Amino acid sequence: MQVGMLKLAGLKGNDCAIKLTNALTALKGVDTAEVSFEKNKASITFDESLVSLQRLKVAVEEAGYAIAKPVHGED
Repeated sequence: MQVGMLKLAGLKGNDCAIKLTNALTALKGVDTAEVSFEKNKASITFDESLVSLQRLKVAVEEAGYAIAKPVHGED
């Protein structure tokens, strides 16, 4: 299992976090997804032999949200 961290944009509340958590955990290969509205981040544990980080990013966009662009000085 691998853990991926995604910085997010477009979350407007806990309902958005729940919707995105459900979209991510519905993917085959995703073990857990923890989405934080307050931190605009998602932590996803997944089997990289079944789902790629790129596919997780697409799922975020398909759910109506965006991957945030890194700000200078941020990881």
